[in-house]
Amino acid sequence: MNAVSTIRVNFPEKTAFLFEPHPYKCIYGGRGKSASWSFARALLILARRRKLFIVCAREIQKSIKESVHKLIADQITELGYGAGQPNHFYDVQQAEIIGKN
Repeated sequence: MNAVSTIRVNFPEKTAFLFEPHPYKCIYGGRGKSASWSFARALLILARRRKLFIVCAREIQKSIKESVHKLIADQITELGYGAGQPNHFYDVQQAEIIGKN
């Protein structure tokens, strides 16, 4: 049986709505990383709790390289959810990310 370690993740107060039950969630504006990183981390945490189908997009996205794929993949590693990590849960592929559930 694999031991699961607990991690503590801090979120800016303005992103608290990400953990509230809404079918659609959107953050507008800004070039800072806190909104994007918070969104990615919240989605990764929520999707571990229950099966979700999540579509992430940016206003302008011409290819997978310009998408949020790298941001989410980086957050998977940061949270310890990637392959070879203690809390492995996500399989990061070239054009998609798949959770164990």
